[in-house]
Amino acid sequence: MTRLAGESVAFAAPDAPDAKRVTLHEATNAAAALSPDGRTVVFDLLNMLWVVPVTGGAAVRLTDVVQESSEPDVAPDGQHVVCQSYEDGQFRLVMLNIDGSGRTVLTSGPGDHREPRFSPDGTKIAFSGESSDRYAIRVLDLATGEIADWTGGTRQEAHPVWSPDGSTIAFTSGKDNAPKAIEAVDTAGNRRTLVEVSVGQLAGPSFAPDGTLSYVHLTATETALMVGDRKVSQPGEDVFPFAPRWLSQDELLYTADGQIRRRDLRTGAARKVPFTAKVSVRPVVERPSVRDFDSTAPLPVKGLVSPVLSPDGKQVACRALGDIWLLRPDQEPKQVIANGNFNDDPAWSPDGRTLVYASDRAGQLDLWLHDLATGEQRQLTNLDGDESAPAFSPDGTTVAFLSGSSVCTVAIASGEVRKVIGSLNAPGRPSFSADGTKLSLAGFVPTTARYREGANHVLTVDIATGTAHYTPPIPGKSLANRVDAGPAYSPDGRRMAFVVSGTVWLSDVDSGGRPTGQPRQVSDETGDCPSWSGDSDTLLYLANGRLRLADVRTGAVRSMPTQLTWRPRKPEGHQVIRAGALWDGQSRKLRRDVEILVRGNRIAAVGRNVAVPGAEVIDAADLTVLPGMVATHEHLVWKNNRIPRLWLSFGVTTLRSPGTGHYAAVEAKEAQETGNRLGPRVFCAGEIVDGSRVHYRTHRPITDSDELRRELERVGELGHDMVKTYVRLPYSLQREAIEQAHARGVPVSSHYLFGPAAMGADAVEHTSGTSRYGHHHKQTLIGHAYADVVDPMVRSGMTLTPTLGLPDNMRPALYHYAEWALDDPRLKALLPATMYEQFRNEVKEAVNGNPEAELVITARQAATVRHMIDGGAHVSIGTDSPLVPHGIYYHLNMDSLTRNGISPYDVLRAATVGGARVIGMSEHLGTVAPGKLADLVFVQGDPLADVNAAAQVRRVMLNGVLHTVDDLIGAAAAKPAATPVHTFRETPQQGAFWWHRDDYLTGHTCC
Repeated sequence: MTRLAGESVAFAAPDAPDAKRVTLHEATNAAAALSPDGRTVVFDLLNMLWVVPVTGGAAVRLTDVVQESSEPDVAPDGQHVVCQSYEDGQFRLVMLNIDGSGRTVLTSGPGDHREPRFSPDGTKIAFSGESSDRYAIRVLDLATGEIADWTGGTRQEAHPVWSPDGSTIAFTSGKDNAPKAIEAVDTAGNRRTLVEVSVGQLAGPSFAPDGTLSYVHLTATETALMVGDRKVSQPGEDVFPFAPRWLSQDELLYTADGQIRRRDLRTGAARKVPFTAKVSVRPVVERPSVRDFDSTAPLPVKGLVSPVLSPDGKQVACRALGDIWLLRPDQEPKQVIANGNFNDDPAWSPDGRTLVYASDRAGQLDLWLHDLATGEQRQLTNLDGDESAPAFSPDGTTVAFLSGSSVCTVAIASGEVRKVIGSLNAPGRPSFSADGTKLSLAGFVPTTARYREGANHVLTVDIATGTAHYTPPIPGKSLANRVDAGPAYSPDGRRMAFVVSGTVWLSDVDSGGRPTGQPRQVSDETGDCPSWSGDSDTLLYLANGRLRLADVRTGAVRSMPTQLTWRPRKPEGHQVIRAGALWDGQSRKLRRDVEILVRGNRIAAVGRNVAVPGAEVIDAADLTVLPGMVATHEHLVWKNNRIPRLWLSFGVTTLRSPGTGHYAAVEAKEAQETGNRLGPRVFCAGEIVDGSRVHYRTHRPITDSDELRRELERVGELGHDMVKTYVRLPYSLQREAIEQAHARGVPVSSHYLFGPAAMGADAVEHTSGTSRYGHHHKQTLIGHAYADVVDPMVRSGMTLTPTLGLPDNMRPALYHYAEWALDDPRLKALLPATMYEQFRNEVKEAVNGNPEAELVITARQAATVRHMIDGGAHVSIGTDSPLVPHGIYYHLNMDSLTRNGISPYDVLRAATVGGARVIGMSEHLGTVAPGKLADLVFVQGDPLADVNAAAQVRRVMLNGVLHTVDDLIGAAAAKPAATPVHTFRETPQQGAFWWHRDDYLTGHTCC
């Protein structure tokens, strides 16, 4: 027990024995509440509640990190605190005594409940809570437990506060999480607008004793504390987006610039409430990768992507090792489409004679038909953008597919294309009903428009009318992803198969083609990617890299052996590189006239006169050689074989993908290591481990320990290189994920900092990044971060990948200095055409403009990174492609860091040594030294003097094999002699779903 102002305070769980202590005196985006007597401040720091005297002092912790408590309010009796808590994976209202004891959960159910405020008489709590598809202002009666909605309509409402007499509640109101109005509602439901802005957003309304309204106005350039229409904060003050508290009619308590502050409204003077808070982090050590880059022994293929069972049930088509294969248990595997292009998503015609698949052979993803008897290829689609995920109709005359974010069909004979529905948020692969009149697919349903997360439901669409229905696969559950979790109709039309909670299920289908009745589990084993035999008796699915066949009549399940293996490719012989200069990854100066001896795929010697007889000489007298660079936040899958060559052409020889489809991740590694797909080494997470709600198509909704255990077992079975957890996973499951991953030797990364840092996570992504709290977790709206962000990073040994220039509206800060890249031949040849054109247009606009606000915020983010590096923290370089252009954005990140005060040496170390550490490859990568893998970049110029020289790549050596940039660029994709000609029609679009609107789809894109 610890004492504060005479009151006993129950301290939270003791520190772990190996933990490192961190004493904090600053907070980022902290909310503070005041006791009625004005003596005590309760505030949230690192998602824990703390108390400190209003005069300042040592803060005492009331809650622990797993309880994840924030946004406190103190009751009128001064004895109780209410807050929002995320302990069980939903935001609940929780009340506890001011000494930390007596914790009581006040609300329950599937909805989130946030931002509680006591009524003046202490009998009620107003809060922002989910009601249908929006956040409404709701009131909890503490005596009865009943909840009443005080508002109706369609707006997203938040941050409630009672008027002094308790008759009115003021709140923010808007269409999303950036409200532009403060409204008030009384007990009769009468509403009026108190404040409205056209620029920026509003937060934190609060009433003075006399009813004067204060609030926070936030824009891209400024955050201001307002009283009425008067700004009372100072210019440049970083005011946090929470309600100020009134110490008196003339004094406010609020949070800003990393501090708790008091401001006198008469004089304008401000003074801080100083505090110290002691927390602990677990020290992180590098977890060495178990990948073997020297063996050439054959290995079983586990990267089987989109396997589909043939109509006769005797063979399987899938993507593996960069090609399309046919697999039979009684025959050798057969490559049926192996032309050096990216070929994907095979699907069988009903008669089993033809495959339809997606290919980039004409420069972008189009659909192609392959006749299995003759080998004849015919292009089926030639539309703008990419087409993927095809499926034949039951009569074989039509193919359904995804065109970007829309669902379409194409008539095979005439080429007529019909848009059935869209745009959607990354929908899944369509499946035809037995009568061919409907399509079902995985579709996303957000919970509200305030936040982007939601569930994956079965979306069923009538092709003729456009009538659409979303149905949960199982009540209260979400499909496992929108990639390979189904739904897949049985050919007889009686059932559909899908994946929920990591296993395959069957559901009956009603007359509308929708799942109905009580689904049954096919098997308790982990399963993905269900597909049917033509007689509807057999179901194929993937079980951690193994093909399994289930007899749906008897329930019997058997394995289908594939006999498909792969062998890593490794060069032989000696090469000696005669470099004019070398940056070895360690020295602060270039070494001149150095020889590097390469034996096979490793560096044998570095120095002078190290050549051996018979060694091939590589003349690089006019070039600087440096270690291959590592990009540490780039998401697969590349639906284009030019993109990995683009990365190599910019000197990135290793790439870390913190989240993609499970089997696509494995296939990418196997295809690269065999040499079938030229590109950087890839180190991958599989699907991202999320909480009960998801947003992206490859995120797994995890709701309990059993589902989490299944996911972590899959990580081990498939040999993933890391685990990434995401926005909605509660810290209780985060801790289990870290423990289970570490038991397998696998590192863990997250968007969040302190919770994972306290539990031993290895890395953190983004200086900002999406969070579940309604505001950034690691920086403020205008880009500042304080000691509670910097110090735990430094002390823990975690690695940060900053990803500057996100989200989209921040690109001008990096593009302002990118004129040199406008006509780069690598981008013109290898970047997807649409992305290249957008890049050129945005760079021209940024160069000719003055993106002052974006430059300032980026400078602040870089300053945070600089403070971390100066303190000894580990940093790497990544970009979050494909949200940004591949390859070039990596170097623009490096350029931005150096422009904002970080030395080229430190930036290059982050790109090499830091990248190698976060993937557990310091023994093999990151520096040029004997024994390291021969991943080398040959550039023009001195990158220690000008970091942009690192982008002037002339050659690159990967695993001991040399490539010139001209070779990587290669020839332009050959256009087919004849391309399809299309006519178009559109199914009537139904307007019942607000999340189909373009303004919603474009408003929740990052990161």
